[in-house]
Amino acid sequence: MRALFDLPAPAKINWFLHVTGRRDDGYHTLETAFQFIDWCDSIDLAVRDDGAVRRSGGDLPDQDLCVRAATLLQQATGCRLGVDIVLRKSIPQQAGLGGGSSDAATVLIGLDRLWRLGLSRERLMQLALQLGADVPVFVFGRSAWAGGVGEQLQPIDLPTPTWAVVHPQQGLSTRDVFAAFDLTNHVCRKTMLGFAEWLGSNAGGKLRQEAGSGDSPFDELWGVNALQQAAMAIEPKVAHAASWLQARIGAAGAVQRFAVRMSGSGSAVFAWVDGAGDAVLHDLPAGWQGRLCRGLSGHPLRHWIDA
Repeated sequence: MRALFDLPAPAKINWFLHVTGRRDDGYHTLETAFQFIDWCDSIDLAVRDDGAVRRSGGDLPDQDLCVRAATLLQQATGCRLGVDIVLRKSIPQQAGLGGGSSDAATVLIGLDRLWRLGLSRERLMQLALQLGADVPVFVFGRSAWAGGVGEQLQPIDLPTPTWAVVHPQQGLSTRDVFAAFDLTNHVCRKTMLGFAEWLGSNAGGKLRQEAGSGDSPFDELWGVNALQQAAMAIEPKVAHAASWLQARIGAAGAVQRFAVRMSGSGSAVFAWVDGAGDAVLHDLPAGWQGRLCRGLSGHPLRHWIDA
């Protein structure tokens, strides 16, 4: 086998994001629930015998996460093979959807197979963490409750609804968002057990919203992205996107399960919608991106890795 084509690198959303503290090294600790969605980048990998790592495609620097992932895997295993990487971007950058992290994880997973390395999932996750806090969850390959800086992962079963996802063209720097975040006013601690119990007690996680209630129980208990206010202060387009999506859901007559929220520390916003189809995202403002995405229970390449 000399090449692999059209490998998917799915985006992720954060059902919620709670900040729980700050470590001595400056990184913030958090609690979140990750879910993959079917908005994907696509990657081709072709073996090189000269050991070189080359990447083309996508408006990204030469030493992006894909190149770093391949180089790290070489160094960690002593592999003398190289690779040509072709990246076709679809997921917007700095959107909080994990596109770069997912690309890196797909390169790790794909090269483990292409170079016949046979690494365990645990070992690949260890390498993934060296590339960024969001990369391990894509190697983990399942919906997950995350703690620490996002690398402490436990599997959790989530519903797989239709999500309306909107990106208002402008990206956000994670560093800038956390710098603007006021930890003293937002520390929130929850438990995975509590979240799992809440899901189980709400019609199998269907999150039914009571008629006449502005907020569902999910919004009251779990539906917070603690970084959202800081992000809106830095980039008003985030607030604009959230209010635009909220208005479109109402106009389209879609059933909304919980309030519009931001994903991660980026600028994309999303909402769970049932019915109304593409009407929810009709007449997007110029330059914006929007999709109806299906939630995924697992990564499309999860079965490629040994346990």
